[in-house]
Amino acid sequence: MEPLKQIDRMDNQENNDTIKNIEDLIQNGLVPDIFKMEQSYKLMLTLGKYAYDLDYGNLRQYRDYFAVMNSSLQNEAIMAAARVFDVPNGRYPTRCLKALLDYLRNTIELTTIKQPYQLKLQLEYIHAPIQLKTIASERPAIFAGTFSEYIYDQLEEQEIKTTLDKLKKFRDKAVAHNENNDKIFGPKWVSIKNLINIAKEVVGIVGWAYLSTAYFIDGKYLLTGDAEISSRALEKMLNILLKYGMEDIYDEE
Repeated sequence: MEPLKQIDRMDNQENNDTIKNIEDLIQNGLVPDIFKMEQSYKLMLTLGKYAYDLDYGNLRQYRDYFAVMNSSLQNEAIMAAARVFDVPNGRYPTRCLKALLDYLRNTIELTTIKQPYQLKLQLEYIHAPIQLKTIASERPAIFAGTFSEYIYDQLEEQEIKTTLDKLKKFRDKAVAHNENNDKIFGPKWVSIKNLINIAKEVVGIVGWAYLSTAYFIDGKYLLTGDAEISSRALEKMLNILLKYGMEDIYDEE
């Protein structure tokens, strides 16, 4: 019996290593970059609400500062979104969505679903096909690979591919490098948000299936609320500046 016990211990170790690798890809890669993109985007939206005041109104004395801030936020959002959708590199591994999908597709240790009921709810939320739902409940050992292929199929849709190409080109040629080309345009923000929504859905599914971690509850990505905290603080600050002005605030001190 001792050899069987040894095999069992080895299987458990392999499974633990698999879970740790998945946790690393999600918690140290996808989740932080999704957060940075959403945080930067919400801050830009807040500045946009005060564009007239910053350009022509009572906030115009701070226009240059917030213009620099807006430019930095745009770069941060573009870079974060591009990192999420990087192409895996065997020599320099990146914690990107496709790296996670490849790992799910190639591993054989993910034979059980940790939170089947929550996974079922999340699959319904993303309107997953019935075949994927059936595999999750009846053939969990092949769910990881099947789910990976399902997401890869989405990424191959023409509209998504066009957005990914524009995002990568804009990141490489206009943000990371300053090429002499005035005809480089990035994708629309709504298209980038749609890309990020795919990544959020993957994090939610994998979180319930293999990590017992709640990233989605009742159809809401929980960390989006945290990403909006800084934009609410910015809005409060801008309202104070509109009402009192910086000089009045200093006088009160």
